[in-house]
Amino acid sequence: MDLSDIIKKYLRTKDSGLLSIKIEGDSHLLKIYFEHGEVVFLTHGICKNEDCLKKLSALVPVEHFFLRGVKSPTTSKAPLTGRLIELTGMGDVELSVETMPPSPGLNIQPHRITAVEEEFIELIGPIGKMIVDNLFSEISYSRGNPMPSEDYSYFLASLIKELPAQQQSSFSGKNKI
Repeated sequence: MDLSDIIKKYLRTKDSGLLSIKIEGDSHLLKIYFEHGEVVFLTHGICKNEDCLKKLSALVPVEHFFLRGVKSPTTSKAPLTGRLIELTGMGDVELSVETMPPSPGLNIQPHRITAVEEEFIELIGPIGKMIVDNLFSEISYSRGNPMPSEDYSYFLASLIKELPAQQQSSFSGKNKI
């Protein structure tokens, strides 16, 4: 997953909180504070907001986590969301899923997600339910709803990593989009 994919998810879901991203070869986290899907503050080491935006294209994310409800210590005077979208190469079309009519292939239906979940739990055992619940939380998914295909791809890839090597290709083949 690249930086734009990570950020796009939280812009699209209109989340509020702190997105912390571990950067390859760097001891500092890139921290992005969101309020209702808008970026209100950025920090990476000692740089803040506009200075951080200039460095984004050179950063390679290793892992990330999101803490819902964390408030920003301050907010930027200049709007950051538009600049962030521009600098990471994300188009407005990719972000405005809510305003677009549903298209075939964009959403995975709930029954399919349930089938994947059940198969995974059958393969890995009861701990599989906890793994699935954690992933659902990470991608802000509620059971019984359609899942955007990019979230499904991430969900499936994460499940595959948890399986023994001899079961990965079969599981992937049965459940890929």
